[in-house]
Amino acid sequence: MDEVIISKAITESYIKDLLEAMEVDVAIVGAGPSGLVAACYLAKKKVNTVIFEKRLSIGGGIWGGGMMFNRIVVQDKGKKILDEFGITTTKYQEGYYVARAIEVASALCLQAVKAGARIFNLINV
Repeated sequence: MDEVIISKAITESYIKDLLEAMEVDVAIVGAGPSGLVAACYLAKKKVNTVIFEKRLSIGGGIWGGGMMFNRIVVQDKGKKILDEFGITTTKYQEGYYVARAIEVASALCLQAVKAGARIFNLINV
């Protein structure tokens, strides 16, 4: 393995994407659940979209779920969004659904990127 080739591939690829992100239709600050969903919807409509996230990880605080358990609870409107993203939910009671927070964060990120949104982490705006 040639470390120089690897380092150049990483650097050149990243810089190319970053330079292209200087001229976009929509820049979203924060890769929490709302930012990821918005980016996905926009990118699906062919809007040139980029997200800038100051942290290393995306998803905001959703990884911790509720009460530090990696589960979240949504109601009917939230369930419709999770369904759009192919996220598994389990009915708890009428109008209340439980989802795994890790699946939610991962699916939102994957779907936003697959739709064409670009995400740059470790960047403050």
